[in-house]
Amino acid sequence: MQLRALLYQLFFLWLFALPLLLPAQTFRFTQYTTHEGLPIDNVYAAAQDGNGFIWFATDFGIARFDGYRFQVFNKKNGMNNNAVTDITYAGGDSLVFFSYPNTIQSIHYDGRINTIIQNAFISLQQLTRHNDEYYCLNRNEVNFGLLKNGVYKIILADSFFNAKGVVVNAIVSLNEKGIAFCTTKGLYIKNNDQVTLYLADKDVDNVLFTTQKTLLAVSNNQVIEADADFIFHPLPYIFPKGFMALHMVSETDGTCWFRGLDKWIYRLQNNKLEEMSSRLGLQNKVVNEFFTDQEQNLWFCTDGSGILFKKKSAFINYETQDGLVNNKIIKLYKNKNNLFIGTSNGLSIRREEIIRPFKLPIIDVGLKYVQRLLPISDADVGICINNSFTFSNDPLAHDFFMKQYKIENIAIQAFNGLFAWEQSKDNLWLTNGPNLVHLVNKKIASQFGLLKMGNRKVFDMISYDNKIWVAANGGLFIVNDSNYIKQDVFGNKKSGQVFQFLIDKSNRLLIATESGLFIYENDLYRQVVLGNTNGSNYCKSIVIDNDNKIWCATWDGIFVTDGVTTTNYNTSEGLLSKTTNCILFDSSEDKLYIGSDNGLSVINKKNLTNSTYSGKIFINGSYADTVDILNGSDLPAGQSNLSFYLSVPYFHGNTGLQYEYKLDNDAWTTAKSPAVFISGISSGKHKLYARARKNGQVFTKEDAVFSFTIPTPFYQTWWFWLLAALLLQFIIFRFINQYNKRAREKKLAVLQQQAEYASLKQQAFTSLMNPHFIFNALNSVQHYINQQDRQSANKYLSDFANLVRRSFEAAQKSFVSLDEELETVRLYLQLEKMRFTDKFDYKITLSKETEEEEWMLPSMVLQPFLENAILHGLMPLNSKGVLTIDAMVKKDVLYITITDNGIGIEKSKINRSGKEHKSRGMHLIKERLQLLSKLSTEPIELSIAELDPTANNPGTKIILLVPQSVYEAFTKQAGRG
Repeated sequence: MQLRALLYQLFFLWLFALPLLLPAQTFRFTQYTTHEGLPIDNVYAAAQDGNGFIWFATDFGIARFDGYRFQVFNKKNGMNNNAVTDITYAGGDSLVFFSYPNTIQSIHYDGRINTIIQNAFISLQQLTRHNDEYYCLNRNEVNFGLLKNGVYKIILADSFFNAKGVVVNAIVSLNEKGIAFCTTKGLYIKNNDQVTLYLADKDVDNVLFTTQKTLLAVSNNQVIEADADFIFHPLPYIFPKGFMALHMVSETDGTCWFRGLDKWIYRLQNNKLEEMSSRLGLQNKVVNEFFTDQEQNLWFCTDGSGILFKKKSAFINYETQDGLVNNKIIKLYKNKNNLFIGTSNGLSIRREEIIRPFKLPIIDVGLKYVQRLLPISDADVGICINNSFTFSNDPLAHDFFMKQYKIENIAIQAFNGLFAWEQSKDNLWLTNGPNLVHLVNKKIASQFGLLKMGNRKVFDMISYDNKIWVAANGGLFIVNDSNYIKQDVFGNKKSGQVFQFLIDKSNRLLIATESGLFIYENDLYRQVVLGNTNGSNYCKSIVIDNDNKIWCATWDGIFVTDGVTTTNYNTSEGLLSKTTNCILFDSSEDKLYIGSDNGLSVINKKNLTNSTYSGKIFINGSYADTVDILNGSDLPAGQSNLSFYLSVPYFHGNTGLQYEYKLDNDAWTTAKSPAVFISGISSGKHKLYARARKNGQVFTKEDAVFSFTIPTPFYQTWWFWLLAALLLQFIIFRFINQYNKRAREKKLAVLQQQAEYASLKQQAFTSLMNPHFIFNALNSVQHYINQQDRQSANKYLSDFANLVRRSFEAAQKSFVSLDEELETVRLYLQLEKMRFTDKFDYKITLSKETEEEEWMLPSMVLQPFLENAILHGLMPLNSKGVLTIDAMVKKDVLYITITDNGIGIEKSKINRSGKEHKSRGMHLIKERLQLLSKLSTEPIELSIAELDPTANNPGTKIILLVPQSVYEAFTKQAGRG
């Protein structure tokens, strides 16, 4: 007995000492380093813009963070230096930052960087914005700077504070209360151009205007608080000697953080000041700045450890380090004071925010798997654990003992998959081995074989619609007296395992199954689809809150539904695990307790953020993977592949989003990730639309629109194709023209050859006639000699010799000048006139504008016509004949007219009709003229007609038109030849 008493004393001593030994709830944070895209792990400051994006000042530029990725801006974007020591929000879409060593610049959301001022006197340690002014606290400077409207000026501390030897430690904006200057001579607050001194002669490290609307100051290692009237009084919180508060920040729950020199980090929470470096794992690291964003999430900018992020969440989480015996929680039950937490390895109890593990009686060897927690009475709780059933009236006193039932003198102790449910007083259902047993007044009223029903375990029972409903691993069973009915199908859906029943305020039966949540009403089953995965519909536990909303614990987080709309809370919102096993609602505190595979989560419903977002998705575009494009930009022509990054800052609670986009009037496409790649974009003006969905509903207030223009490549423009068509036509025309030209040249060459051949034939014919002409000429000479007319004989012989010489020269040429041709004609006519003893006269006239030397015509072309006129027209006359030759020029055409008053063409034909002679010379000259005409577009024209057909001697008129172009064409062709 003494030994047992000693053991009890030791046990109670351990029990009461346990809360002191257990640590407080673990401080949880997410760390971002270069592994997550941060440019460098040295981070000095942070600021948030109006869109919700966080901007970090680092040793390698500025990093903008949307909750998913970092986008880095540095010297290549226009910074003076990569080292940025401080940054602050400037309103709109811009921020102001200090670029080491002496430049203040601004950066916009789209990455544009502008230099505000570059001053050799700036060596910034702290940049503080108040209204539209920027106060610059320099390193190792007694004075400070003021930047306003782009002008920087030095403020002398002694004159500003009207005191000597004032050194400014920190400058802090108090918003509408003014701006505070923490100095070695006290706290100065400037408001409406009036500077007021507080805490006179105290060395004030820093001040903080908290979320609780109080002002905290740190001076001489002590925290001092001020009320609304700036009346200060010390608080009982003392920092170690040598601590200097370099930075302070406040969370929404009133928690305050203090950063000191070196590696000192302190937290003031629940009236307790504690050092946090070891808790944060920063024993050897330095925190440069705290930062709270718009959602009051807490950020730590560190020197060498990147960024630490503590997200504000409605979820308060507990794990083994917080007092749980095991993180896998199976069952939950709460009475007035205690929350019973059943795990896969025993029981923990939460009372007054403290969780304690409890050592249950040694029941059996092996795991203490808590299968069920159930009420026995208002104060009692029953625990079904590892084939046993225990209960106690006072769990805190650890008065647990085995509950044994004797049923008709048979002790029921070893429960297999035990379940116990009390329908009413003295009316109990429980499982015993393979049987479901109904006890009335501790006597067996009926029992059912579980194995026969295909079950190994019963999860829940309920009395509804005057029937007993049984939830088991084999499905749903309805028990009535000694009979049972198995419900295999709910509507058109097989239920599988059934885990829990619940009756809502509308008296509908809610059924949690592995196939989803079903509602039974008016003999009909209706499924409520929670999500689009099997895990989201694996519903293990359900509760109903004060708003009559159903909360479901699934293998894909917690789903809240009113039967129509559904919201999901998951690990992205702070839940410890997607796999949740049980859920409990405390209506008195409006809290929910969720047991998962990774621990316990507690939700205070009033802290749940409304999952709406008044803004739009932000779209970043780029091409060639690295070149950013702005909204409304013109891209390089033909750039058909673009990358887009869709983002909504998740600090607004915007987690678990599903992005959708469409190009122009295409259908909406669900993005597999925020990074979207679109290929094959045509030229022209385009718009990319983007939006986000959450829990199946459109999350963003309006669609985001990103406009861009892809110029048409020159080779696809209409004018290019027009020019190409014209060029093609020109080439074809040129080819045809060249082909025709060659063909024409070939033809002309043939014609030239034919013309030359005709000329040669004419010359040959002329040479054949020469002996007859020479014979006649010599007879004429002989006649003059016989007549003793030496003068006429000498002249005739001289003219004859000259004519022969000219004929020989003309025979060597195809064309001769008009002057040469007329001179030859004169000699010929003179000789013929002498030979025929003045039988005819001739006359040659030439117009004044005709230049004989410049006009060319075919050689010996006139002689055949003259010979024909003399022999056949003039010689048969009984009177003297007259032969005239007129030459004139009109529009580059030589007109030669030969007229005679002879017998005419018709009489000449009659005279020659009986003779075999044919005018071979006339035929050859006509043939030659026809061939020469074909060389030019302007042909040689020849007409022969009687002057007056009615006259007795009608005479003959020959008109020869020789265009100058014939000679030019002949010469050109001859040159090619």
